[in-house]
Amino acid sequence: MKHLIIGLGIVISGASVAHAQDLISEMQACRTKANNTARLACYDTLTLPSEKHQITSQTGNSSPPAKPIADTASKTQSTSSADSAASTVTRESQVKNFGLAKVIEPQDKVEKITSLVSAVQKNPYGKLIVTLESGQVWRQTNSTTLRLKPGQEVYVEEGALGSYFLGKESSNKRIRVKRSQ
Repeated sequence: MKHLIIGLGIVISGASVAHAQDLISEMQACRTKANNTARLACYDTLTLPSEKHQITSQTGNSSPPAKPIADTASKTQSTSSADSAASTVTRESQVKNFGLAKVIEPQDKVEKITSLVSAVQKNPYGKLIVTLESGQVWRQTNSTTLRLKPGQEVYVEEGALGSYFLGKESSNKRIRVKRSQ
């Protein structure tokens, strides 16, 4: 019984070594192809052995099956058109949506806006609620003090990890804010 198991193990290991040699030679054959799509199709046929065995057993030919190239071309065209549509976002719409939830970040995104303060209020906890001339409303989230008056020019800039800061150009102080409208 021992000899049978050892013999079976040797036969299986010999078959796997032969299969590995076949795979290496097929990969080298794929590497020689000059056309990128043909080379990719060749590698794809190597990664799908069950389909390859079905095709070779039916036709008796070991040549790799032809892959439809039009599908990959249409997919790349649709992705590039989606990217170009996302990058054509206007500055006005970026300023209008500045500080709201992020859906798609354009390549040339706005990192800082400036505006005039139209109203300043305090909530019951003493934190500022600043309304800008553009209609944006920003609420203070930290306890830093900053004196603001209507008509002053302020900036709102994006910080790390999705945080926002409101400050005056004439002052070194700034407060952490979150947009509410």
